[in-house]
Amino acid sequence: MAIALNNKIQYWSARVQNGPVGEFFRWWSRELQQALPAKWQERLQHALRRVILQSDSGQLRLGVEENKSLDWLETYSLDQDVSLQRQRNHSLLEKHDASEVPRFLLLDPVHVLRKELKLPVAAESNLQQVLTFEMDRQTPFRAGDVYFTWKKLESEKESGQFRVQLFVVPRRVVDPAIEKLATSGLAVSGVDILEGGETAGVNLLPAEKRLRVLNPRSRLNWGLAAAAVVLLLVLMVQSLSLRAGRVDELEIAIADVQDEARRVQRLREQVEETSEAASFLTRRRAASPMAIELLADITRILPDNTYLDRLVISEDSVLMQGKSSNAQQLIELVNKDESLDNAAFRGSTRLDTSTGLEIFEVSAEITPGEDS
Repeated sequence: MAIALNNKIQYWSARVQNGPVGEFFRWWSRELQQALPAKWQERLQHALRRVILQSDSGQLRLGVEENKSLDWLETYSLDQDVSLQRQRNHSLLEKHDASEVPRFLLLDPVHVLRKELKLPVAAESNLQQVLTFEMDRQTPFRAGDVYFTWKKLESEKESGQFRVQLFVVPRRVVDPAIEKLATSGLAVSGVDILEGGETAGVNLLPAEKRLRVLNPRSRLNWGLAAAAVVLLLVLMVQSLSLRAGRVDELEIAIADVQDEARRVQRLREQVEETSEAASFLTRRRAASPMAIELLADITRILPDNTYLDRLVISEDSVLMQGKSSNAQQLIELVNKDESLDNAAFRGSTRLDTSTGLEIFEVSAEITPGEDS
């Protein structure tokens, strides 16, 4: 159960590190580092030193890398007695204050397969698992036979893809070298690659195989940081407790002011509604003539040979349907009236065979009053 839990933790840790959250914190760390004073940056780089180990042709080459600068310290044969090698390594690391510094095995690039891949952006948050599934298709190896890591390159937002440089090394190349270094007292925390005289800055070794090195000085730093956080929390709690009473008083005062403001707002709305209702009829009368006036005007302008079957008066128009011996003259008569305008037939006139009169349908717009 403990192994399953550890694997689950490593899985989610990898997803966070490879996803947007991990990308943000890496960017944030770089920005904070650049904001530090120069001397602090130098001390930080010194704290991030690595011991570099290169094993080739029975020879062990040991150096220290600091701020991308690699300083080789010593080279000796691995055929010596193991106890002598341990003593020699211990003395050398103590001399250069590197006993608690992470150790990395440096591989020659001829042992490492590199390949650039294009993957969909959706795979970015679960890159470890995706590359594991793709290993036998993209390389001549199976995932269980190699150690691998990657470097993310720029994304192609237009195509919804991003580029990854994949580094793969067979386990049969790395495991014997790691075991031999471990017998010499140099258990490693990672495996890096030599690139043009510099390290590539990657770690091919999976998390479960990495030696975790914790500098005693970092324990003190973590303790001081924890104490600072506790003191900060105590200060915040005390400050909040001192202000709690004042905040309650302010909230009560604000609530009273809000109640008063709501009452004033309700009174203002009631006054506006009353004023609107009182002026509605006046505005309506000013905007258009009354229906009784329109009815009187229509009765006055229609000739004796015309009568209406239907009269519809709306807010801005009038519709008249009826019969007349001369329907064509109605348009001119209606347009001459001051209350009506833009008179027009709705459809064509037709003859009523029973009366011999023309059936018409005329619409007109009501002319707004002078005070509108």
